[in-house]
Amino acid sequence: MKEKALLLYSGGLDTSVMIKWLQEQLNFDVVTLTLDVGQEKNDLERIAIKAKDLGAVKTITEDVTEKFSYDFVAQGIMNDGLYQDKYPLSTSLARPLMSMEAVKFAEQNECTTVVHGSTGKGNDQVRFEVSIKALNENLSVIAPVREMNMNRDEEIEYARMRNIEIPYGGKYSVDENLWGRSVEGSNIELINEGVPEDAYRWVLPIEKSAEKADVISITFNNGLPVKLNGKAMLLADLITELNYKAGQNGVGAIDLIEDRVVGIKSHEFYECPAAVTIINGHKYLESLVLNKRESQLKRVMDQQFAEMVYSGLWFDPAMEHIKKFQQSINLLVNGTVKLKLYKGNVIPMGVESSNSLYDVFMSTYGKNQTFDQSKAPGFIYVFGSQTITTSKVRKKQLDKIVIEG
Repeated sequence: MKEKALLLYSGGLDTSVMIKWLQEQLNFDVVTLTLDVGQEKNDLERIAIKAKDLGAVKTITEDVTEKFSYDFVAQGIMNDGLYQDKYPLSTSLARPLMSMEAVKFAEQNECTTVVHGSTGKGNDQVRFEVSIKALNENLSVIAPVREMNMNRDEEIEYARMRNIEIPYGGKYSVDENLWGRSVEGSNIELINEGVPEDAYRWVLPIEKSAEKADVISITFNNGLPVKLNGKAMLLADLITELNYKAGQNGVGAIDLIEDRVVGIKSHEFYECPAAVTIINGHKYLESLVLNKRESQLKRVMDQQFAEMVYSGLWFDPAMEHIKKFQQSINLLVNGTVKLKLYKGNVIPMGVESSNSLYDVFMSTYGKNQTFDQSKAPGFIYVFGSQTITTSKVRKKQLDKIVIEG
């Protein structure tokens, strides 16, 4: 009886090639697992048929969009998750969920091996393999693209020789989910040129985006968006609608020179319209309801979250501590933010919250101010005393220093 391997199968070039390679080179029976994580609606039935036609002994299709939105994307929102201050971790957040599902179905179908479609140059190999082994260290994990050591041109030729369909003409490597779309390869690798227009799909290029600004409102409860323009919505539905609205206004195109986990600098293009809009609104609301020290501490935790998610460390014990901190501090992040979406910009247009720390009478320069300015000289004396004393002493010390030469 042949050993069985569970293949995370998207229906794309890489994973389609893998079905044949696993059969021809390793003599595996292949079980495919296709997950709907809110990507542009694929014909999942067609993908399953394609896998069977390529020789899969069993095909599994699961819709995990809701789980992805509330268990993973929600963490990205509460943590203001941005790698290198720009990338909202769209692909990165999906990998631990995919690993969980892969382990679950591998165990259920008596598969000894989990197979993923990552290359030896990318981050996803790290994310998948660390996550899968953290969940079940007895499972073997292999990456045929890495093992075959094929470049993309060789992979396309391998597919053509076996009559395997090549999606998108093979030009770009694309990954999509509810939280964003990542595009790499082809002319995107030419960093002396801009991102080609044919790489865009969710975001209208600035010159083609709407000429009239779109003002929206997002209501947050415990740090998560629950209403869009006053309408209560499930998180996944809100993100889907905002992906369209923001994308039509040119919001969410991210051109990033990125530092990969494996030490390579790469040129990446992401489309994350909803993510960019929601995180901007979340941050603005945080600035209203958190005090200075809370904000400083949260920025440290946010950065740690982003680094760990990007690096594939979702199942590291430290992540649980970060989640508990974020859950606690986001209890305060309640209110409504108005945002203007225009030509790629997200511009705050007003904010309100029952947890607001803003006191207009303390802040105003008008006649109704309640701040007692007579206290300011004493504060300045105490606050600045160490700086003033140090400066005075150092000047005397510098006068005594003799430079010989």
